Amino acid sequence: MVADVPGRYQFSLPERRQRDGWFRVGSVDVTTTAVLVGLGIVSMFWYAVDQASLQNLAFTGYDVRSGDVWRVVTWPIVNPPNSIWVVLTLAFFWFVGHSVEERIGRRSFTWLVATTAIVPAVLVSAMGIDPTAYTYGLGVLGIGLLVLFALDNPSVVFFFGIPAWAIAAIYVAIDVLRNLGDRTYEPLMVELLIIIVGLVGGRQCGMVESLSFIPKFLGGHSAANKRGKSKPAKRKHSRSSGSTVVDGPWADQSPIHSPADEAELNGLLDRINDVGIDALSRDEKARLNELSKKLRGR
Repeated sequence: MVADVPGRYQFSLPERRQRDGWFRVGSVDVTTTAVLVGLGIVSMFWYAVDQASLQNLAFTGYDVRSGDVWRVVTWPIVNPPNSIWVVLTLAFFWFVGHSVEERIGRRSFTWLVATTAIVPAVLVSAMGIDPTAYTYGLGVLGIGLLVLFALDNPSVVFFFGIPAWAIAAIYVAIDVLRNLGDRTYEPLMVELLIIIVGLVGGRQCGMVESLSFIPKFLGGHSAANKRGKSKPAKRKHSRSSGSTVVDGPWADQSPIHSPADEAELNGLLDRINDVGIDALSRDEKARLNELSKKLRGR
C-alpha cells in the first residue's frame, strides 16, 4: 500500500526502498556495497576455475614486502566457496555495508572502505610479522563495519532481541580467541587494526559522535545532523487587498490528529532514517500506515 503523504510523511509499503547507488541495472541500485558483494560472488567462480591465481589476491605481509603490493587492495574480494558460511558472510556484509553506506553516503562510504582495507594491510606489512595464514574475505572487513555500526547505534537490536553491540563483541571475541589459538598473529593484527581504522574513519564521516575520545581530523557537518531532519515548509503570505474571506463550515472542525500522533509518526520515521524500514515490526508498520492516513485526514 502506498501512502501519498507529501513531504516528510511520504513513504511506501511494502515496496523496496531505493538506495543511493552509483547507477542502476534494471531495478538494482549498484552501490559500493553491491559492487563488493558482486566481486565476492565472482571470486567464488574464479576459485572453481583457477584456485592458485585467486590466492594471489589474498594478503600476507611477506608477499607484499616481496613485491605483490596489489594484495593490500585485493584481499577483501577473495571469498572462496569453502562452505555455506561464505554465502552467509556475503549476506552479512550486504546488510551491514548498506546500513553504513546509507548512513554516510556512497562517496564517504567508498573512502571509508578503501581506507579500512588498505591502511591496516600496509601497517601490518611494515611490522614484518612472520605470516602463518592468509587474510582475505569480506567477512574480515565486515567485522570492522559491524563494530562501527553497533557503536553508532547502541540501541539497535538484532535477532532474539540481542543488542548489536553484543553481537559485535561476540564476533570479535571469537576471532581473537581463534587467531590466538592458531597462532595466526598477522590476521589478528589486521582485524584489530581494521576495527581501529574503521572507527577513526567513521568518526570523520560523522558517525560514533558519542565516542569523543576518537580523534576527529576532518570538519564539516556530522551525519547525525543530516539524517532524520526535514526543512520546515515555508508559508506563503499574501497581502490583504481589502477583500473578506468567508469562512466555510469546515472552519469549526478540529484537526483529526493530535500532536501526540505526529510525534509518534516522527519517531517511527526517525527509526526508518536510522536503521531502515525493514527494522520495523509488523505492528509498527501497520501503525505507521495508520498514522499516515490520519495526518492526511482520511
